[in-house]
Amino acid sequence: MTCRPRYGFSLLEVLLATGIMIGSAIVLMELVSIGSRHASSARDLAKSQLICQTKLNEILAHVARIEPSRPTPSEDDPQWVVWVDLRPLPQSGFVALEVSAAHEPKPQKQSAKFTLVRWIRDPQARDNIDQQNASASAAGKLTDSKRGPTP
Repeated sequence: MTCRPRYGFSLLEVLLATGIMIGSAIVLMELVSIGSRHASSARDLAKSQLICQTKLNEILAHVARIEPSRPTPSEDDPQWVVWVDLRPLPQSGFVALEVSAAHEPKPQKQSAKFTLVRWIRDPQARDNIDQQNASASAAGKLTDSKRGPTP
């Protein structure tokens, strides 16, 4: 009895190679899915940051008022909401201006929320100082007018 040489693969080898190939494909597809979700999340977070920065710049340039606001749709993209908070600080004369933005496709779920915080002078304290300066300058004009013209 002579042994003939075998040509080809056995059924067991083919099944094992197919199982490895299918397992690898499943793992790779899951990695692609995870990468896609993270890319989408990063894109949303960058958009949220850009909206916050724009609103903060508007406030600091005195285009928008410095006042707390409820979540309102963004002017740039209505699917995004923006809101402003003013928080008191332990340092007198300063407040923390918080500008937040979030993508809100569903009311119960907010994703990609981003908040920028900037310390600014307290607008109420600044108004009080301006009023004091105005009254002091008005009082100074009154005293100057009583003195008469200067030689």
